Amino acid sequence: MPANDTEPEVRVAVQHPERESRSDELIRSRPVTHTPDYTVVVPITGGLFDPETRINVRRLLQTALALANDNDGRVQLLGLAAVDDEASLNTVRGYIEADEQPTPDTTQLLKFIDERQSQLARIVDIARDLDPALSINATVRVVTDTTRGILDVLASGSEMAVLLLRGTGLGDGGLLSRSTIDTVLAEAECDVFVENLGTQSGEGALYIPNIEEHTVASLAESEAEAIDSVLLPVGEGPHSALAAEATRAVATAADAPVTVLHVIDPDASGKAKSDATELLKFAEYVLGPDVTVDTELQESTDTTAVILERAQTHDFTVIGAPEQQSRLKRLVFERVQQTLTQRSDVTVLMARDSDGTMRSLYYRWKQGMDAMEGSNGSD
Repeated sequence: MPANDTEPEVRVAVQHPERESRSDELIRSRPVTHTPDYTVVVPITGGLFDPETRINVRRLLQTALALANDNDGRVQLLGLAAVDDEASLNTVRGYIEADEQPTPDTTQLLKFIDERQSQLARIVDIARDLDPALSINATVRVVTDTTRGILDVLASGSEMAVLLLRGTGLGDGGLLSRSTIDTVLAEAECDVFVENLGTQSGEGALYIPNIEEHTVASLAESEAEAIDSVLLPVGEGPHSALAAEATRAVATAADAPVTVLHVIDPDASGKAKSDATELLKFAEYVLGPDVTVDTELQESTDTTAVILERAQTHDFTVIGAPEQQSRLKRLVFERVQQTLTQRSDVTVLMARDSDGTMRSLYYRWKQGMDAMEGSNGSD
């Protein structure tokens, strides 16, 4: 597809009709070069390009860049262009692979793909402006099924994470539908992050402007609200260590202090309280010496209420995904999310570990304690 020479290169891929995942035929891709092993994939749907969504693009990118930097990785922006049926897929495939000429019946469809390509190139420009040293690539993937399109890409690499974006005030699902998010959480064999962006109002443009007209303000003038404080509620769940690692990434990038919170029942045993204290210590250890950390152990019979209260005093909250069979699955995260999305100055990031047992803060702490006891207290 024709592209402006001043724009970053954005590849185009077409979803294959078979159910099984296959390698994409990438168009106008650069020569193969060495790339970092860890890739943070950021699916971007048409909602971002709608002026009514009013999402600050710089704020949208900050978490992805932070996660990639913390893992010495890269960011892959995945622009999803949804078409109606397989016939439309074949039209686009013929245009980009066989250099077929557009017809009056296909002109509008192909113009839509061209627009997505140019719009995604503008997002790449912003990302590179935020972090010129980080490897940032982009692909427009033409699909009939958004969920399948995401899962196919995630199945193509071993060292991957995906950041799924939701927005406030955008209807059910926001940037991605609720069903897509639930399916990716359940099926993706990689780390999954779900970020609720809130309405992150900043100065300047809050969305990607139309590529031809209706530009409200220069994207270069767009500024996102700063993250001045981060809350990390921790527990013994299987995704708590990944949440701590994500907190470290965000806090380091924003140079923000972190409050580590653990809530325990007032009637808990002395051993349980001792274990809770050690859990806070280990979370502080994961966050590392470069992050300013304050730990809080609170007693309450209502864990959710405490998290909600403390989250509303922080700009950014990171939580581990609840266990699949836990009664908290629809209690803690969803109540936190639903309450906080009513505020424009709070963002919630949920982390689901691809290997929760091995990375659980609780189990890591237990292993460490057992190892120390086995070595008679030696270092």
